[in-house]
Amino acid sequence: MSRANVPAVTTEPGTSSGPPLALRERKQRRARQQAIEVASRLFRERGYDETSLDDIANEAEMSVSSLLRYFGSKEQLALAHHLDHLESFRRHLLDDSKPTLTRWREFILEQASSLRSFSSYNDERQLIVSVPGLLRQLSRIQLDQQDELAASFAREAGVDPEDDLFGRLLAALLVAGNEAVYIQWLRSAGKRELPEMCLAVVDFAAARLGSRDEATGELPSLSSGDGAGR
Repeated sequence: MSRANVPAVTTEPGTSSGPPLALRERKQRRARQQAIEVASRLFRERGYDETSLDDIANEAEMSVSSLLRYFGSKEQLALAHHLDHLESFRRHLLDDSKPTLTRWREFILEQASSLRSFSSYNDERQLIVSVPGLLRQLSRIQLDQQDELAASFAREAGVDPEDDLFGRLLAALLVAGNEAVYIQWLRSAGKRELPEMCLAVVDFAAARLGSRDEATGELPSLSSGDGAGR
């Protein structure tokens, strides 16, 4: 799948370990965050389809062109937190001084620990599942995560990503398992410890699939030339 559907996003203040942000960039980030908060409120109050970019821009005191510069579309504005997490995930993958599985653990722990309140996250998920276009976009974000995680496992092992079924299976288990944890957390009304649940899934997936050397001999090859590859 092409990443063209998922634009680069500006992360939230305080997430970078680099030098202090320039005044202009701090203002841009505050404006972006304000737009997200206004959009979330209007989507709850009026409904997604009934809320226009003009409505959001007026209440956020910015132009529609500024909204589109920050987010690209109303869909991407509604999914801004998920897109921010995707960019954070990609930054974690750049640190090849650590094993890929360690980078994934650090990413999901950061994601779970920095989560907004249960009520705001629950409202956001209710919105997403009620709008087919948002649900499709969220699925694409998760597929991007899965593809990039699988490619990182393959690079780490020095194998061709197109022939690495082990890496693909592990990536699929991790991404789908993390999504399942969030659903269970929502069903518990936020009463369970989300970071612990997320990390337990990583341990479960790694233990069940076993080591690459152990599993590879039992898995079919993807390079047979029969068109089975993606």
